[in-house]
Amino acid sequence: MLENFLSTTNAKQLLDQADILAVLSFDGNCQSEALIPSSKVALVSGLESLEVWKVIGATVERGVDNNCEWNRSDKLQFISISAPLTQADDIQNATFLLYQELLTFIENSSFTKLIRFWNYIPHINHGDGDKENYKRFCTGRLDAFEQHDLNDLQFPAASAVGHYTDGITVYALTTTATPHYHANPRQVDAFKYPRQYGQSSPSFARASTVELGNQQMCFISGTASILGHDSVHQGDLRLQLYTTNDNILYLLKETGFERESIRTLRVYLRNTEDYLECKEILEELFPDSTIIYTHADICRADLLVEIECYCVAK
Repeated sequence: MLENFLSTTNAKQLLDQADILAVLSFDGNCQSEALIPSSKVALVSGLESLEVWKVIGATVERGVDNNCEWNRSDKLQFISISAPLTQADDIQNATFLLYQELLTFIENSSFTKLIRFWNYIPHINHGDGDKENYKRFCTGRLDAFEQHDLNDLQFPAASAVGHYTDGITVYALTTTATPHYHANPRQVDAFKYPRQYGQSSPSFARASTVELGNQQMCFISGTASILGHDSVHQGDLRLQLYTTNDNILYLLKETGFERESIRTLRVYLRNTEDYLECKEILEELFPDSTIIYTHADICRADLLVEIECYCVAK
């Protein structure tokens, strides 16, 4: 069984436990013993916590292969890879090279099926038009996927958010099982977005589901206030949260999961001053879920919040 939670325990003590799949640090709380590079997004709550992925009843092996740092149990593999990246660098080429190495490593492992990717990009909204960092990231990622013969129907659930320093980091969760990828009927598939969203459409599914043993899991991608392909309720945090909530509920219905199956929500807030209002709304909507609040830029400049979910079927 896979668990996801926050912990104030020291990273080294966590990694001394045989069933810890990953220990993730946040900006300002980067413990070298955590092994996996920080996402560089910050916790809004100010707590000195680490995010933990734990595999109950399994033993985890750890190692490094060139730039890929990996942790794996018998059925799951968590990989991280990072690279220096500044405003002056070519983010499209840097993304392509990083994804080339990551996908090659995955192909050469025994855990070749893609479940979930997390992408952390510096200054994601910097640049105009097709030169925006996020759009250039999307082109580099798609070029790498195509190089590895991955098509639209093989794209995993994913998120891409921005941080405020240098460097790009990608986390990937892969498996030996066969995941299924899902769409949201209220939204255009990201990989079918019209040309206005960049030279290359974003390469991800709205959700991934996978069954491991007697556990059915759902990973909902970064979800925001988007209907069709349009951002809606610009400037209104409350309405953006309710629209995002509706999108999550539609994805749960499409995947056969229920609201009560949501174990963890990770919230990306563009503005830290929105934290208290966001917390009040989400704790009412999801009273039984663990909610992790972070400060990050969203892939579209007109969005104030993005939410992703980890779910386990009851």
